[in-house]
Amino acid sequence: MGLKIKLIAFALGLVFFYVVLRNVKRNTFRPSYAVLWLGMAAFLLSIAVLEPLYKWIATSVIGILDARHIIYIALISFLLVYVFFLTSMVTRLSNQVLQLISAIAILEAKVTQQAEPPTKSPDAAPIVPPKGTSP
Repeated sequence: MGLKIKLIAFALGLVFFYVVLRNVKRNTFRPSYAVLWLGMAAFLLSIAVLEPLYKWIATSVIGILDARHIIYIALISFLLVYVFFLTSMVTRLSNQVLQLISAIAILEAKVTQQAEPPTKSPDAAPIVPPKGTSP
């Protein structure tokens, strides 16, 4: 792997670390998301340092002739994990929204039931006091 690629990967890794840590500090990032992005930053930093290990894994363990392809595999794997994580979050939030909608509908029904005055039955005759007595 060329020196340029190593330097670019290392610089991107440092930038990722800085941006993620700054966003966690400002509370604009949830820690669960930060772990994923810090893992990506660590991978980018490790490309420059652990290149011989990645070459050995690519050629000996996986059987890939060009070791650069392992970077693509790792990045695509990261994206798949990230999409899976986001899908589980969206599903959980959708379930919470449905539960909230149901709870609000029940509360609205109770409030409107209590706010309505009691209605008189049309079959019931009005109560009239007998003649000659005062109320």
